[in-house]
Amino acid sequence: MKKKRLAALALCAAMVSASIAGCGVKTKSDAQGGDAQAQSTEPDPNADVEIGEVNLKLLYTGSDESVANVVRDELTKAGITVEMTAASDGAAFREQEKNGNFDIAIASWANPVGTPDYGCRGVWHSEGDSNVLGINDPELDALIEQAAGETADKYVETYGAAERLVVEEQCYMTPLYIGLTGRPYSTILKGDTITNNQRWDRIQYEDESLTETRPLVITQTGSSITTWDPIRADDVSSGYALDHMYIHLLSLEPDWTVSTKNSLSYNYGISEDNKSFYFILRDDCGFARVDENGNAYDSGVKVGGEDVVYSLNRAKDKDSVPMHLTYSMYQNLDTVELVTDMAELETVKNADGKTMKEVLEEGITPISAIAATKNDADSASGVYQVVRCNTSTPYPQILNCLTFHGAGIVDSEWVQEINKDMDVAAYDATKDRIYGDSVTTVEGATYDNQLSLSGPYVLTSMNDYQMNFTANPAMCTSDEDYKPIKTIVDKFITDKDTALSAARSGDVDFCFSIPATKYDVVREDENLGLSMMEGIRVYMLAYNMHGNSEVSNSADLRKAIASVINFDDINAVLAGNAIECYSTISTCLDAGNKLEYQPGDTERYLRAYFASKQ
Repeated sequence: MKKKRLAALALCAAMVSASIAGCGVKTKSDAQGGDAQAQSTEPDPNADVEIGEVNLKLLYTGSDESVANVVRDELTKAGITVEMTAASDGAAFREQEKNGNFDIAIASWANPVGTPDYGCRGVWHSEGDSNVLGINDPELDALIEQAAGETADKYVETYGAAERLVVEEQCYMTPLYIGLTGRPYSTILKGDTITNNQRWDRIQYEDESLTETRPLVITQTGSSITTWDPIRADDVSSGYALDHMYIHLLSLEPDWTVSTKNSLSYNYGISEDNKSFYFILRDDCGFARVDENGNAYDSGVKVGGEDVVYSLNRAKDKDSVPMHLTYSMYQNLDTVELVTDMAELETVKNADGKTMKEVLEEGITPISAIAATKNDADSASGVYQVVRCNTSTPYPQILNCLTFHGAGIVDSEWVQEINKDMDVAAYDATKDRIYGDSVTTVEGATYDNQLSLSGPYVLTSMNDYQMNFTANPAMCTSDEDYKPIKTIVDKFITDKDTALSAARSGDVDFCFSIPATKYDVVREDENLGLSMMEGIRVYMLAYNMHGNSEVSNSADLRKAIASVINFDDINAVLAGNAIECYSTISTCLDAGNKLEYQPGDTERYLRAYFASKQ
């Protein structure tokens, strides 16, 4: 199995290897040996209880229909009646989840930052910004908080306890699979630039002369765009683009380690106690805006420390904007401040005993002074801005979180001016306009593009079919090696088979997602390449914990449902392109847990459920 490390934790003790393949769920088909049979003969205190009728509503999206059919068939064989409910798209699915209009659902969570905290906090914590299942468990909350404050040598045990509570003890969700991801691309592109953690600005043509003249055409399945404010979006539809519209303090490499490549930082350092994180800022990045003709231009406004402080403070404040959807990732972020005293950099040391000044100036012009404002910065003369992020407890995972689109750096003065009349409590999405509302970027009568963007790409316009981007003319202007493809067209193609057909016909150059059963089709096409990688998205069978379903009130019923799930059946309909897993953190951490349901468990749990109803 492929091993990965959480970024920057080399400065902490005893690093833990993380396996994206998770931890091997034992299914019923695996458990037919002597030990399983012995366990299945244990006395059942409810042996005389009659099993009654169980009716369940299964919610899923159309793209997951094949797996939904497997789950239905397995439950049906166990005597459970299943009503299938297909949501039209991701937005409709999330709305149904939030309202509790389901008993069980095929849900999925992606972990684009590669940390266990991100893999669980939003979906498991009672106050998580993505907790649409209604999970509310004080013991689970306490474990999440404890693990977040621990370094890697300690948090494996704590996260292991948390996921056992979720998957086995209370059975709030049951593992289905992690997908093997295959991304087709035109052979006009350099294959080694197509990676797992795909960055548009790193994709290159084989013929580099095309960089300035030929638009790169890509696809995405999500098309429900509501906002271009990086902290108000936590979905695939807008998140994929937002990653490229705002610069970050750090960037993620394909192996999920953090780096400063194409980020706002020249270097970064971590204090000895793992609670203070220092960033020395570039002075060659600016905000781009769009004129009335839809052309991107350099606004002349630098991206600097003032913008970092403003952006991260609003990111961690759940009340800073209406419908804030990313705040839980930054709850451990205590303060964000500009460093003003050189003595601080000369005094604070890292775990290796180096001063922060030594760490930050490595490979660049030595620090001669600290700039008071972003306009005073002059890296050629050694005058820099430095930002310090403090966490309330040791939390090296914050580095990965700073690469997520929710930590994108916005134009502080510009956003404050547009939002000056915003009333968070009284906000009405149907009539109020605040920064980032997507309607302002839609071609036609509502078009009034007021975005001010710091990232590698500027959204110039969009319609029902595609989004149009151009490279930010103010990005990394002193870096001669920074040469991203100038124009990108991102097409909305919700059907994965249609996306593949578009790639095969030459209408698109790169597909973010195609059916797992069609990878061989790509391999046989001489005009296409296929980049295979272990996915970052975990698929789980989620249970309604809102209190308005039978499954909400009985862990025994949930375990009865869980015990019929057979990974082999799921893997078969996915043409062998699935990986076993345990929980939503399995893409970045293997805590050693294994799910071991035995033959006869389904009936045992069902009898316990019906006994509780007598």
